[in-house]
Amino acid sequence: MLIILNNEIRMIDSLYSLNDLHRASGGENKYSPFRFMRLTSTKALIKEIERSPDVVSGRTGNAYKMNTQGTYVCFELVYSYAIWINAKFALIVIRAFHSMSIEQSQLDIKLSQLCTDFTRASEGASNAGRYLNILGKQIKPELKKQIDVTLKKIQLSFNFDNAYELDDAGGYINDDA
Repeated sequence: MLIILNNEIRMIDSLYSLNDLHRASGGENKYSPFRFMRLTSTKALIKEIERSPDVVSGRTGNAYKMNTQGTYVCFELVYSYAIWINAKFALIVIRAFHSMSIEQSQLDIKLSQLCTDFTRASEGASNAGRYLNILGKQIKPELKKQIDVTLKKIQLSFNFDNAYELDDAGGYINDDA
């Protein structure tokens, strides 16, 4: 987002609002967008922009668009417009674009890092899910089975096999005797 002197500059299809720039510059009538668009130098620049493709963005074709919302221009015409107004405003616009460019680069780096972190987390979650599945369906039941077997072995067992019977007084009678 481009902000110049606390004024947000609207965009449509990667074109910037000259009307918003005009307001940001102070809104003097002699610097209105329609006057700028009628300049011979502006018309020549538009022809040159439309003739040569933008190597970075691959944009070709219209350098500007006019509609009921105003006049929208490419960044090259934003610079030209700012220079046409005065050097101070041109410097403000150049620095705003530079600041926006730096912010965009930082956001690109942050987005790249977030995507990398997301991919790693997704892969980790998938691996954890597989491990938990194996743990829950195979390892845990086998360990429970081994625990039960071991507990049975630990318990003391007395095998009387009816070798002893109780007498009337509650004592044991040995049949072998």
